[in-house]
Amino acid sequence: MNIEDGFKRSESSKEEGSTIEKLFKEEGVRETAEHKETEESRQEEIEKVRGRLRRLILQSPVSLETKDKELIDQTAEEQAQKLKSNYEPGFGVFPSARPEENFYEQVWTRDFAHAGGNYFATQNPKALEDSLQTVFSHQREDGALPLRTEKQYLLLKLIPGLRSLAKPMFNLIENKIRRRKERPVYEGQDFSSAEDTVPATLIAAGEFFLNSPEGKKFIGEHFDELKKAVEYFKTKVDPEDGLAFAKHMNADWADSINRGGKLGGINVWWTRSLRLMSFMAEQLDKKEDAALYRNEFHRTKQSVMEKLYDKEGAYFRAEEGTDRVDAAASVFGSLYLLNPEECVRVQETFKKRMKEKSGLKNFDPPYPSNQIMWPHKLIGHEGYHNKYIWPWVTCENIQVKIKIALEHPDETIKEQYKKEAVEDLLDMAKLFKDARGAYEIFQPDTRKPAITKWYKPPQNLMGNLAAYEGAYLQLKELGWI
Repeated sequence: MNIEDGFKRSESSKEEGSTIEKLFKEEGVRETAEHKETEESRQEEIEKVRGRLRRLILQSPVSLETKDKELIDQTAEEQAQKLKSNYEPGFGVFPSARPEENFYEQVWTRDFAHAGGNYFATQNPKALEDSLQTVFSHQREDGALPLRTEKQYLLLKLIPGLRSLAKPMFNLIENKIRRRKERPVYEGQDFSSAEDTVPATLIAAGEFFLNSPEGKKFIGEHFDELKKAVEYFKTKVDPEDGLAFAKHMNADWADSINRGGKLGGINVWWTRSLRLMSFMAEQLDKKEDAALYRNEFHRTKQSVMEKLYDKEGAYFRAEEGTDRVDAAASVFGSLYLLNPEECVRVQETFKKRMKEKSGLKNFDPPYPSNQIMWPHKLIGHEGYHNKYIWPWVTCENIQVKIKIALEHPDETIKEQYKKEAVEDLLDMAKLFKDARGAYEIFQPDTRKPAITKWYKPPQNLMGNLAAYEGAYLQLKELGWI
């Protein structure tokens, strides 16, 4: 019998009783039910059976062809092995694992921070600890944290003809002349602003704290550094509404685009970081800090929902006062701030406005050419964030679908998004297999890596690997694959 039938209301009590008796038999409780003498007791048993059946449905795997299930598992196994190569003990996690690629021997704060929640906090907490330790060791007196800490010059790696000099020049200038083994880069340096660095770090710290005893101990020892970072970030916050105002023009992860002001992504992450700071402070018995961060969280959340969430269109805006959909902001906003019913509305917006053959695009409408950073124009990469598909965004969105499937009150919608979550993971596995790598960026329509004459993206971007693993591990734990 199809278990789903157990939720359909029969037109008559006789049909209802017949159906329920079959269910009792399957659940091994028929004998108990037959001895119930009152209708009230019988209804209680019926509801108990229905509850068990709901749990069975949630725990039952989505139907997949054997080859598709094997592909999902094989991809996960391969990704986990590759992620080991992205980690240097005592330093941290790199976006790239191969020496010839652009982001090798560089700890990018936002990259490891997002990957921390998806993967490292539970699967390799030492890698997350080392990454956070590297960031904290370079905290400035004003509380600022480095957006990147490098052991070879990124800017040289990005210039055709000079890439081979990135490591030798670093060894000469930084190691021999400046007597330091690594170079911290802060917002405003090297054509980067990265004003999302502090919120990303706070979220990574919160995930580390939540997921392991080592994390709780480490964060307890470094809570003062987190508080100092919060105070630094507050210099960007509008005291009227609690929202951060980006002072630079390429302020967040989409750093090929010049855009400032009150950005959706930064403020969604800032809201989440305040919630985590409040929780960690409470757990560490820092009551005054906990109360302060809790009050700031509620005010900031209210402002985000009023000014950066488009209720009618069901999406988080790229920036205040615009009608541009920001996919990453909408994904994280759904996870952190929305109920499952509203999450469904956001998913419907994605299907109408953001879905491409290779996954979710970042913005709709795209930004005009005059807002693209000139270095990206110079190398013919105007579409870097504006057009190309970043698979980690689609993988992260799988977690929103899992949230809907677990928490939505409508059983039909639960089942729909359970199925969609698994199908999306399978699609990402096929994308990576066909491309022979979890490339940093893909063409939206051809499902091919976005490789140009002057720029070859990393073949296996750490953020893509970790986001795939995060979704896979959740689905596996739930028994859906």
